Amino acid sequence: MGLQPSRLPWLALTATMLVGCGDKRPQSAPSDSTPPTAGATSAPAPGWDTNPAPSGANASDSALPTDVTWQWVRLTTPVEQMDIHRPERYTIWFGRDGRIALQADCNRGLGRYSVGTDRRLTFKPIARTRAMCPPGSLSDRFATDVGRATSFFLKDGDLFLELPVDSGTLRFRRQA
Repeated sequence: MGLQPSRLPWLALTATMLVGCGDKRPQSAPSDSTPPTAGATSAPAPGWDTNPAPSGANASDSALPTDVTWQWVRLTTPVEQMDIHRPERYTIWFGRDGRIALQADCNRGLGRYSVGTDRRLTFKPIARTRAMCPPGSLSDRFATDVGRATSFFLKDGDLFLELPVDSGTLRFRRQA
C-alpha cells in the first residue's frame, strides 16, 4: 500500500512545520536574508528561497516601509475596538523582495505579498504553524485578518492595514 502522489506535498509540508516547531536548540542570530520575528532567531525555514526574484514590492515603488518589524496594537471594526495587550506576540515583517513573516502568538507564518497602485496589498497564502496557543490567544484571528488586508496607509508613524469592504483596520507600531 503506497501513498497517493497528491498527498505527498502535504505530508512533506506538515513534517517540515512540525520539525520547525519542535526545534528548541539555541541558534545563531538571523542573517540579512532571514526575516525577523519576535522571539525567533532561527535560520530560514526549509523551502524558504533566500534569493527570490523581486515581486514588484520594494521601497522605490510603494510607501510601505520594509525591513521593519511591526507590532499589532489595535483592531477596529464597525462593531468593536480592541487594544492588543501583548503586541510583542503579534508581529509582521515586510521584506523589500515581497516576503512576509508573521509571529502570531505561539505560531509563525511565512508568505509573499505585492503592492499595487493606490497602496493596494495582495497576499499569497501564508504558510503557518498550527500550535495550540493558550486560551484567549488571537493567533488565528491575527493571521487571518493580515491575509485578508487589501490596502495600507501610514499615519503618525503607525502602519494601518485595511480589511475589505470597510470591515476593519489593524493598527501596528514599529517594534522598539
